[in-house]
Amino acid sequence: MRGVIEELKLYKEGKKPYGFIAGDDGNTYYFNEQSILRKDSISNYYVGDEVSFTIEKTSSTHNRAMYIKLERHITSTPVAEYVNPGISKRLNLEKFESRLKPGSGELEVIQKLSEIFQITWIGQHTMDQSSTYEFCLAGVTEYLKQFVRESGEFLVVFSSFKNGGWQEKTLKVEREIRKRSEIIERRPLVNFYILISNATELRAKVDSVKGQPKAAVIPFSFEELLACQGKQDVLNCVINRFSEYYFENDMLAESDAIDDDNLLFGDRVKIAESIVARCEAGKHSGIFGLRRSGKSSVLNAVLRRLARKQIPYVKVEARNYEAYESWKDVLFDIACEAKANVFKIERGLNESRKDFIQRLQMRNTEEDYERRAVRCFIEDISACRSAINAKGENEQQFVIAIDEIELIAYNSASSDAWRTKESCRGFWSAMRDCGCPLVLCGVNSSLNETSTLDYQGEALDNPMYGRITDASTSVETYLPNFTNEQTKLMINTLGGYSNLDFTDVYIQINDAFGGQPWSIRQFCSYVFKSVREERRPDRPYRVSRAACTNLLRRYNQSSTGIEMCRTILQYLYQLYRNEYMLLGKLALNPDLHGVISADEVVSIDHLKKYGLIEHDTERGDIAFRIGIIRDFMCSEFTKDPKEMSNDERRRYVQDRVAICERKLKTLVRDCYLGEDESAGLSMIRQYIIKGGENGAKRNFAFKCNPLIPKGIDPYNCRFSDFFDHKKCTFYFSTLGVMITKSCWSRLKGKFKAANMNAEDFSTYMRDLNAGRIDADHYDAEDNTNSPGEWEIDDLTMQAFETAYARMEKLFQVCGV
Repeated sequence: MRGVIEELKLYKEGKKPYGFIAGDDGNTYYFNEQSILRKDSISNYYVGDEVSFTIEKTSSTHNRAMYIKLERHITSTPVAEYVNPGISKRLNLEKFESRLKPGSGELEVIQKLSEIFQITWIGQHTMDQSSTYEFCLAGVTEYLKQFVRESGEFLVVFSSFKNGGWQEKTLKVEREIRKRSEIIERRPLVNFYILISNATELRAKVDSVKGQPKAAVIPFSFEELLACQGKQDVLNCVINRFSEYYFENDMLAESDAIDDDNLLFGDRVKIAESIVARCEAGKHSGIFGLRRSGKSSVLNAVLRRLARKQIPYVKVEARNYEAYESWKDVLFDIACEAKANVFKIERGLNESRKDFIQRLQMRNTEEDYERRAVRCFIEDISACRSAINAKGENEQQFVIAIDEIELIAYNSASSDAWRTKESCRGFWSAMRDCGCPLVLCGVNSSLNETSTLDYQGEALDNPMYGRITDASTSVETYLPNFTNEQTKLMINTLGGYSNLDFTDVYIQINDAFGGQPWSIRQFCSYVFKSVREERRPDRPYRVSRAACTNLLRRYNQSSTGIEMCRTILQYLYQLYRNEYMLLGKLALNPDLHGVISADEVVSIDHLKKYGLIEHDTERGDIAFRIGIIRDFMCSEFTKDPKEMSNDERRRYVQDRVAICERKLKTLVRDCYLGEDESAGLSMIRQYIIKGGENGAKRNFAFKCNPLIPKGIDPYNCRFSDFFDHKKCTFYFSTLGVMITKSCWSRLKGKFKAANMNAEDFSTYMRDLNAGRIDADHYDAEDNTNSPGEWEIDDLTMQAFETAYARMEKLFQVCGV
């Protein structure tokens, strides 16, 4: 018999290890240590492992599995190498005693934890003058194997303060500790840490961040750990608390830029290392891609590597400078930061900007920059580079990295200051000529791709054209999409932290989102929230294909999914409008726009680079890579009437005539409201009784049925009832006659403001009928009744579009 281990209890008070296997026959089988072959141990098995076994019948609820043999470890769970409990031989506990707070219980707790973990490091971190936190690193032992499925160390943070009050900094200290160089090198596990505190509000504060896209916090009070008597008590306390908190955080939903190599997937690490190599060679690099494609995360990885290699750099956060009034001020600030970094000069906590700049002793002042900014910047940066190289024999680079360049680029900045010829030429000429390798990061790659920039008809030679050659080992500067295997590793690693297994659906998910890592994670987070209550702490929840299909459909229609599309496509319309419009046409009419000729390839350049479409270079076929983006574009765009079928044109006309009818009714109704309502009733009844201006021919201009619940009695009703199409059928052509013959004197001022006379209005009303022969007997507002079929040729459609555009202008002028 074959089956899969579905439950495993290795450490339970008063019981020996045991578990359950889901057999291929649909039955559940119990097993324990005696069920395992002699050369093996139950502790070597994991939930999800595939095994073979024989069946021993028992009188209990479940028959027993015997002679169990491992056939395959689950691919999403690596076999970890666990360490033994205790104090590491490299750690002299007595030496570190002085770093612990006396009388806090920290030392005693460390000794108790060493019975089930291996304590490997003790340190201290100061957040400010009044807040010092002790911490240690602990190695994962087999006691945690049912939760932690990877080898390594994890953080244990102590928060002990005399008053027993909660410190708001406590939940921030873990991230700060992880940034310490000695901790980075040890690479502690990223998905959880233990927090031990004497704060009375501990559990309430930790519960308030439970489920967030950050490392899970496993909280313990000093009191409960110190009260434990013996190893088993400590183990029971730890296992119970891990069961409650470990799988509850959602690291799939992380949206901030990643600052830990352990959370980088795909080729992002290789790309970062390639860029560092280019920096060392004095070459420029670009990191471009859609919003949320991981650009800033790669840039952070580059900067971490530069710091480890002791290569000085300055990171320019464009967001901090987008509102500056002058690009010259930005160059001065960057030069100041460069000098401060090179000479290790830190601004004091209460030091003013003026005093700090004075202490920097810059070669050029702000006033100098105002007169000749480019030359001043080049001089100041050259001085920094000379100071760097004076320290060693080998020439060393100084790197300038700019993040979110679209915020200060000529064609995508929100500020007028950055959208001038002078700012573009000045700022980027200074960057080009300063002699530093540049790393440019953002959505907008135009600075590298366009030789001549256009400013309202004025041309400017682009100072940065063609100077950024690649972001990785490929010739492209754009981040690549994830392969199936890369997506599998990412979502099974991050999903594993929430006890989710995507092994059956990773290809389905990768295809649905075109290998875009952020989009994939957001959907997987949606899955986590959807199945959260159905998970069990003792085994991974395996997401099925059926569940994935249904959740994909719901996600695509959800506000979360729609907002994701808006986020991804931000800037595309502004930067590459023609390509954006083509994307919309492809979504609405793939039959017409699904093939690109060889000379049109340039029109899909960025859509390919961004990974939004696939392109068959042999046949010229193009298609969406991301289904949800296609659906979003369909909802945002309206098909060009020239490309519509006749059925689509009829529906298009019907919808817009209904809009016109409602707004024209509003105009007529409003011009008779108040004191003139009686005049309005007289005018309406004239059309019912006398047939209006055309006598008996217009007897059926209105159809009011007093016998139906929603009908009206034309002689005993309110004036506004005539304008409710559910109570009164109101023909569109009658509306036009009524306005020109009976209401024009009241409305002509509004029509005049829209440059429309009565003759024009009548022409537009006729053109809005779009050749409909039954227009006289059709209520456009009533979508339950079909207007019938009629042919709408190109000329008729063109006249309709012109008429509708003029009517829209009228409604805008009239405020309806």
